[in-house]
Amino acid sequence: VNCHTATVSKPLEIMRVSHEVERDQNASLTARRSARDESDISAALEALSQAAKGTDNMIPVMMTAVRAEATLGEICDVLRSAWGEYREPARF
Repeated sequence: VNCHTATVSKPLEIMRVSHEVERDQNASLTARRSARDESDISAALEALSQAAKGTDNMIPVMMTAVRAEATLGEICDVLRSAWGEYREPARF
């Protein structure tokens, strides 16, 4: 039980994003993906994968992927495939 409940004066407001904003963001992402050079993306992500599996400095190859307009999701997918995903062990 929290003994400092007097500091909370009103319920927190939850930010709600409208469907129009979501639709516009998806359209913007689709347009950016169609305008980029897929061969540059593939080469940059492959270089990132090789750096993640080795001992090379990953910052330059990650910046190359970002400059080629790889998305954060694509970069994270490459890192997850190289390193796996951490799962905290269940403790009871």
